[in-house]
Amino acid sequence: MSGKLGTLLWFLKRPRLYPHMMHLVSLKLSPSSHVMEDTGEEALELCEGLAVDTDTALEQLTGGPAPTPFRNLHSDYFESAERTAGECPMEMGGPGNLDLLYWCAEYLKASKVIETGVAYGWSSLSILLSLKNRPGSQLISSDMPYRNRNGEKYVGCIVPEDIRSNWRILDYADRQAVPRALKILGTIDMCHYDSDKSYDGMMWAYPRLWEALRPGGFFISDDIGDNIAFREFSKTIACDPIIVKKDDKYMGVIVKPQGN
Repeated sequence: MSGKLGTLLWFLKRPRLYPHMMHLVSLKLSPSSHVMEDTGEEALELCEGLAVDTDTALEQLTGGPAPTPFRNLHSDYFESAERTAGECPMEMGGPGNLDLLYWCAEYLKASKVIETGVAYGWSSLSILLSLKNRPGSQLISSDMPYRNRNGEKYVGCIVPEDIRSNWRILDYADRQAVPRALKILGTIDMCHYDSDKSYDGMMWAYPRLWEALRPGGFFISDDIGDNIAFREFSKTIACDPIIVKKDDKYMGVIVKPQGN
């Protein structure tokens, strides 16, 4: 079975994803939609020139000294998550920057958080371990299932049951999930974008998440070295970001100005 036919059949079995399927078709038919995708080299050069390590970024964001590493602070959860991920039959990526996410949520005393992209659930784990200390807090995550891999049942698999009570996963693509999440939460304290890494996808989601973010809240995006979307968005809102480098990958953080 050809790859295109297999993808079509995969979508046809999932009616909730038909809007995303039609969006992908429209992108294929629009030559202009690909113009900004090939800007990764420029984005990487910009990131490299501005990047700081995680401890420095947290000192700039919180005004305090470098905190205890997440994996030391929550070693039982981290080790259990590593075992679960190792036993999973699907490969869905590594932990990412758990220190940054956890300590940002702690500093903000976040109670309403949105993340896009779940995979194993590493970022979800770090955020939920912060939120569990604040009654009534909620994390809403979205995850577009991996096409042709039938791995929906493994999404978020490393997150244990004892911290899932304030977590909801919306299994849609961003253009369906983000509006749903914002309707539920309204104003948010923090967002973590780690889903559609195309220029088009980022520039669609970024403004919507930013608008919902409270003054003083943190806008965080993964993989900003893939294209120049994060740089362009930072310009449109006239905010200087903090660029964080970890394991040759770049994350961006923007603090929403007070009174904005």
